Amino acid sequence: MVDTAARRDTARLQVTASALVRHFGEWQERAARAPVYVLHHGRPRLILVGVDLIDTLAGDERSQRSPSPLLDPVLDTLDLPLLLLDDTGLVTLANAAARARFGDRVAAGADVARLSQRDGGALAAAVRRVLDGAARERVSLAVDRSPGRTLAVTVEPLPRGCLLRIEDETAAIEVHAAAVARDSITAALEATGLAALARVSLRGYLLAPRPALAALLQVPLASLTGARFLALVAAVDRAAVGEALERASEGETGATARAALLTDDGGTLPATLSFWPIRVNGRVEEVVAAVVRAAA
Repeated sequence: MVDTAARRDTARLQVTASALVRHFGEWQERAARAPVYVLHHGRPRLILVGVDLIDTLAGDERSQRSPSPLLDPVLDTLDLPLLLLDDTGLVTLANAAARARFGDRVAAGADVARLSQRDGGALAAAVRRVLDGAARERVSLAVDRSPGRTLAVTVEPLPRGCLLRIEDETAAIEVHAAAVARDSITAALEATGLAALARVSLRGYLLAPRPALAALLQVPLASLTGARFLALVAAVDRAAVGEALERASEGETGATARAALLTDDGGTLPATLSFWPIRVNGRVEEVVAAVVRAAA
C-alpha cells in the first residue's frame, strides 16, 4: 500500500522520502515510466529517473535536436535560471526560473544577445567559442533597467549545443556582505561576556555551539556538542523555556523567557532568553537563541 503522502498530481509523480524507502520496489517501477519527484519538507528535492528515461533525455545521434519534453519538468524544479542552446547558439529550452526572469527574451529560437543591451554581444561571442570547441566560459552581464547589478552566466559545452547557468552576481556579493556584517555584530555582542548566541535545531538540539556560550555557562565547549538546549535550563524553568522555543519553531518571532541556566560548578546563571526562527525558502529550518546574562 502506498503512503498517502505519496501522490500523483495533474503534473507529476511525487513521493515523500520515507514512503520511497518503504515502497522502493513500487516506486522504482513507476520511475521507469516517468520521473518521480522525491519530497523533502514538502518540496521536491530529488528526482528518481529510470535509465531508459535518462537515455531518452540524452538522446542519440539519430534523435531530433529539440529537447525531450521529459526534460521540462526536471529543469523547472530548479531555482537557478537555465537555458539550453542548440548548435547555432539559439535558445531551445528555458526553465521556469529563466522564463520568469527574462520573459519572451528566452523564447524558443531567441538569440541570447537579447539578454543584455550592454553585454549581450559578449555573451553571444562566448557561446560561439564554446560551440566551436572551447571549454567552459563565464561572462558578466549588466542587468537592463537595474544599474549596478550584474548576472554571472556560465556557458557549459554539451554534445550538440550548450547550457547557460545564470546566477545573480550582485546578490551573491550582497549575501556575502550581509554574512560578514552579521558575523561582526555577533562577535561584538559576544565580546562583552554578557551574551551569547546559539543555533537550535527544530528537534531542540544545539547546532555548532559557540565558544561564547560555553564561556557564559563556564562549561567545556565539547560538552555542548549534541546537547539539548533545554538540558542547559534549570528544571523549574524548562516548561516556560520549552514553550518559547516551540513558538519560535512554529514561526513566531520575539518569543522570550527568563530562566536560570546550569553552570559547570553546580550553580545557576540568571538569564533572559529570546528565540527567533530562521527561515529558508519560507520554512522554519532552525531557531536562533540569544542568551543574555541577567542583572544581578
